[in-house]
Amino acid sequence: MKQANAAGGSIGGISADKLSAETQAWRAAAPYSAYLYIWGLAWMASAIVTFVGQWRNWELLQPVLFLLALALTGAVLLRRRRTSAERAAQNGFRGALFVAAAAVAVVWLLTRGPVGIAPFYWPALKGLALTAAYIVLSQRLGWVPGAFGAWMLALTITVGWMYLGYAPVLIGGFGGLSMVTLGAMIRMRNKGMNAE
Repeated sequence: MKQANAAGGSIGGISADKLSAETQAWRAAAPYSAYLYIWGLAWMASAIVTFVGQWRNWELLQPVLFLLALALTGAVLLRRRRTSAERAAQNGFRGALFVAAAAVAVVWLLTRGPVGIAPFYWPALKGLALTAAYIVLSQRLGWVPGAFGAWMLALTITVGWMYLGYAPVLIGGFGGLSMVTLGAMIRMRNKGMNAE
């Protein structure tokens, strides 16, 4: 197999260059699996709180869950920045602030601005955003995130069309589960590549 890689041949019908690029992309994605765990668990917890909110007044926990996920994301970012010497050369903090400001601006435009999407459709919008993220990831990581994207798109369309009242629970729960699963797959694949 190493000879095929060195010669640029094919392995199982896939060119060695493409296989090598995909392997490097999976290795590069390994540190980001923590974010998939954090936000996946936050989405699942939010879905549970929404479901239980039918009988108990737990809806006040929604902002707490969001702020907890945001704080954990910040802690992981700070930890990674401290442990990596090359992070000092990059402007990761400015980039993160830019992404956060852009997200706040988009949410404002969609909720209060000229577009003004009703809150009833927000879970479907979350499902479509996660679908788009999976499709973008599939460009680098191959078919696995693409399959998650196709599944999320089918789920979002089905729930939006037939079961819109259950959208916060179904899209939040299954979307969070898909993020946790992809994070676990990235970790397992990276451990397998390190063992070789």
